[in-house]
Amino acid sequence: MKTLFCTAIAFTALAITGTSALAVAQRLGPGDKEITFSNLSMTDGTPDDGTCAKRYGEGFTTRNHPDSTNDALKRGTDKGHDIVVISIGGSVSAGIFSIENEYEIIFPNDETKTPVDVELAATGLVGSQEASGVFSDGTCRGTLHIKVLNEP
Repeated sequence: MKTLFCTAIAFTALAITGTSALAVAQRLGPGDKEITFSNLSMTDGTPDDGTCAKRYGEGFTTRNHPDSTNDALKRGTDKGHDIVVISIGGSVSAGIFSIENEYEIIFPNDETKTPVDVELAATGLVGSQEASGVFSDGTCRGTLHIKVLNEP
């Protein structure tokens, strides 16, 4: 009886975890994403000295990078940014998802090709393929809106 009860609990936990994992995978969806930026400022809240506008502009479209693998997820942009996904996090609850991701971005106008660590936090409604949130790279901060343009 005890074995049967433990087995039932294990299958229930697996079903809940599997459903949660599927929901997390479907948070925003695959495909090209249009990211628009606003309210750019320096991290301390002072007005942008031009650095943030140069890095992010009004936005860009991300695409899968040809060198992307399961071990190193890479993205590129229509403006020439090289992006490596460092960590992916978030949750799904009651039809709302959150994203907490970290990236290394090499900006197209940086001749030194020095990666900049960018952290992003955003929320959206499951199935909407859109999210809004905030970001910071240690120098710049602002708000952003992400929209899936197409699915692969």
